[in-house]
Amino acid sequence: MHMLKEFFEPISKTLLKEIGKKQGLIGSEIKLNSGKFPDVSQVDVAIIGLGKNADLVRKQFYNYSHKLNGIELADFGNLKHTGTEKNINAGLAECLLTLKENNIIPIIIGEQHNYAQGLMKGIDFKSIDYALVSPFLNYNETDLGYLLNSKKRLFHASYLGFQSYLTTNDSMQNVADAFTECVRLGTLRADMAQSEPLLRQADIFDFDLSAIKYSEFQSAVQPMPNGLFNHEACALCRYAGISNNINYYLLRNFTLSDNSSIDASQIAQMIWYICDGIDNRFNDFPVMNHRNFKVYKCHAPSGVDMVFLHSNLTGRWWLQIPEKNGSKKTAPKFIGCSEADFEIAREGDVPEKWFRAAGPDL
Repeated sequence: MHMLKEFFEPISKTLLKEIGKKQGLIGSEIKLNSGKFPDVSQVDVAIIGLGKNADLVRKQFYNYSHKLNGIELADFGNLKHTGTEKNINAGLAECLLTLKENNIIPIIIGEQHNYAQGLMKGIDFKSIDYALVSPFLNYNETDLGYLLNSKKRLFHASYLGFQSYLTTNDSMQNVADAFTECVRLGTLRADMAQSEPLLRQADIFDFDLSAIKYSEFQSAVQPMPNGLFNHEACALCRYAGISNNINYYLLRNFTLSDNSSIDASQIAQMIWYICDGIDNRFNDFPVMNHRNFKVYKCHAPSGVDMVFLHSNLTGRWWLQIPEKNGSKKTAPKFIGCSEADFEIAREGDVPEKWFRAAGPDL
């Protein structure tokens, strides 16, 4: 606990005074860093601010209803830093490593900085599944997906809500060189539920607020005439919350002012839906030979069986992808999929998801 305390500034006394003793609201029910740092031994999820945006979001968030029954939520305050991107990333990396040691999931309220280096150094997984919601297909030398792949730490990346007219053919080709799945804005909006299998398997949920259209959200650093509606952004956050795997949430690329209360409310509601999702996780981790899962094997033209798991509890589907380490096979990995993927395999074809993950010669 002592180590975590050193990372954060206490929450503004003005904010704390506004909360009062309003029973049933988040601000009066969760653990707060009011100067005396909270006991973290029972904390499951922590709100972390990276600048002034966080206080404006807190002002709205604290006044929402507290409906969390299965998790303990805390607000640790804002990360101490000098304001430079390099210093913020260094502090964020150390903070994330310490949070991991304490089994605490952070929900990070960012600013307009690039936090790729902080996440790279603060998340010690060797095989990472990354989910990005953004109008841009961000995959170059400064982007997290690219950096993870260059260090051979990227297992899979999902790019959700990208807009075709902002995306060059070269960008599409560069992304295709890694195991990625890209869902353009129109396809995503036609069926928001298709994001669930992708978010279910992710480790990191990164939301660029520029993905919400300008008429719905005016505080994005890079405002767009087209994009998600506010309720669709909240739906994605709910899907990310119920993911069994996501342990890092980042909302970024926006800048609020005292006149941005509606936009601050939007971000606060997205955080509320993330928390609600975490509180209602199904925890149906895919396991072979378990009574809660039914196994289906579909024969591929290559001669390899494609193995699907179907949860009897939730109706969700997974696809088993055998991993190769040279000529030696390692433990299989499960990725989220849809019933449509299973139907394709059952008809004797290879789902795109399998082809992208395993390659046609597996």
